[in-house]
Amino acid sequence: MTYIKNKKYNFIIMKKTHLYENYDDYIKFQLKKTSDKSKQKKWLGPEWQVKIDIFKNLFNNNINYIKNKKNAICLGSRTGQEVVALKDLGITDVIGIDLHEFEPYTIKGDIHNLDFDLNHFDFAFTNILDHSLYPEKFASEVTRVLKKNGIFILHVQYAINQDKYTEVIIENINQVEVLFKGLKLIKKNKIESGIIAMNYEFIFVKE
Repeated sequence: MTYIKNKKYNFIIMKKTHLYENYDDYIKFQLKKTSDKSKQKKWLGPEWQVKIDIFKNLFNNNINYIKNKKNAICLGSRTGQEVVALKDLGITDVIGIDLHEFEPYTIKGDIHNLDFDLNHFDFAFTNILDHSLYPEKFASEVTRVLKKNGIFILHVQYAINQDKYTEVIIENINQVEVLFKGLKLIKKNKIESGIIAMNYEFIFVKE
């Protein structure tokens, strides 16, 4: 593996065995995970309700930030458990995007190039910053599609082992706030997320 330091944001960008020759190669590599039939069977089977319950618990911990929101997007939602959790909590207009669609909860989309208008959503969630090839572009897209006073919840893995599809390793937890400089940080804390394996939470608002 080769490692490229992004000095501006203090991230390590990790490429797998070779540098991608183009963006399509990155997409193809990430699709290996979401297109894996054995993983899909696990996500849609034994992990389905378990993850819904975990997401509902995590979102419930921040229900005051969520309860009045009307429409939401979940970025990198795979089979859509976080989408279901938000629907159960009262956000009826919520959609997930991922490189591989899983109807009815997740449509095909690219986190670096969101196919939504400026100021479209009043709530956004993701836990796949680590799978972003261009974290700065990802952050700018989240900021762009959020409405004024929109809330963004970010879950990350920090100082724990990550899978082979990881593109970004957070070297300094405080630099996440710098990355999302277009938003105001209103909460930061450790979390326990069980099999989802995220251990840090950030909540931002678009002023």
